[in-house]
Amino acid sequence: MSSKFKPWMALVAGAGWAGLTFYLLWLCANTAVYVGEYSFLRLMAGPGYLVAEQLKTLPADQREARMQTLRERFQYPVALIKLKDVEMPPEALIMLKHQQPAQNSDEDMTYFPFDDETAIQFGPLWGTAEVKDLLTFPVYWVTACIAALPLVLLLWISLRIRRQRSLDLDTLNGCLGELAHTPNALLPAMGKEWTPLLHTLQQHAQHITAMGERHREVSQAVSHELRTPLARMRFALTLLGKSEDAATRNRLEKRLQIDVEELEALVRASLAFARMAGAPSDLHYEPIPIRDWLHQEFALLDGHHRRLSLEIEPLHLELIGDRALLHLIVRNLLSNAITYARDQVRVSAAYHDPHHLVLHVDDDGPGVVAENREKIFEPFVRLAMGGDEPGGYGLGLALAKRATQWLRGELSVTRSPLGGARVSLVLPLRPQ
Repeated sequence: MSSKFKPWMALVAGAGWAGLTFYLLWLCANTAVYVGEYSFLRLMAGPGYLVAEQLKTLPADQREARMQTLRERFQYPVALIKLKDVEMPPEALIMLKHQQPAQNSDEDMTYFPFDDETAIQFGPLWGTAEVKDLLTFPVYWVTACIAALPLVLLLWISLRIRRQRSLDLDTLNGCLGELAHTPNALLPAMGKEWTPLLHTLQQHAQHITAMGERHREVSQAVSHELRTPLARMRFALTLLGKSEDAATRNRLEKRLQIDVEELEALVRASLAFARMAGAPSDLHYEPIPIRDWLHQEFALLDGHHRRLSLEIEPLHLELIGDRALLHLIVRNLLSNAITYARDQVRVSAAYHDPHHLVLHVDDDGPGVVAENREKIFEPFVRLAMGGDEPGGYGLGLALAKRATQWLRGELSVTRSPLGGARVSLVLPLRPQ
């Protein structure tokens, strides 16, 4: 059954069909059966002759009383009228002169000649049948039952749809409860109209579960990162309380200062990552000339810009985007490349397709092995590059990845032509 067919539509259709049925039955009960004109006039000739014979034997002053008695035997009006008071077509007057019944122009009155000046009027004949007479015929009831079949069918379909919808809702409620505990649970078999909703709910449940897992991992990672500087600080404070040597106390105080700064940096990075958990609602899109903007980003790198080279094709390449998010992305990509590059970092930008641009950040460092190219975008993941100990907190590329998603872009890592890593950023030229 189509999902667009509602139970109330079935009820309305049934009520409309019922109304039409009863109207047609009423017309059947109040309409005479059509017969040919010639046959009808012959049919009326008998009653007309009999009434005329009844009246001819009576004096003129008694005819009206006799008409009143005869009128009770007819189901339609019967009266004596003057021919001069009746408008009839010429052919009808000719038939009356030849002692034949005739009809008026509307064919609802029949006249039978009584004498040269008077005629017996029968009618109006149409619309005068009584319903109680038709109710005595079985064919009437058979017709009524057949006409009511669509109404019964529509009511049955409506009740069946309503019962199925109730079962579907019960199944859906049970499925929601199961998805809340097991997002990958097998979806129940339901109608096609429910399938998109079930898949969407399952995806949301999976996303919520994945988000909870990420938050748990981040919390564990933050706890782990805090443990080391806090232990060092506790140890330094213990030594500081016991040491009387000025040089030792000075060295311990500097160590504490470094640990405090490390904790502050960790907290700032963690807060920045937490703020990026939800899509920002206040993005400010503006035209950004790529060449000028990248030169500005290079100038903010505190002397490292001497190791950078820039290639733009074409020179007037431009996109419309949020400058703050773009700064967050490119700053982290450049910082990561400078950290691991030996001598050179090259930035290039060009059209990726008619609707996107691609920005490559290449370095000549140790690169990233294929199995780690997805992991480096996960929060608090730090990989050793070329035997070096990992630095930082593993949030820079995770922040860049998330900001890229808010801009409807893509971020990936491959092998660089310089021998190290190539980070490729694909962004739409216009907001999507």
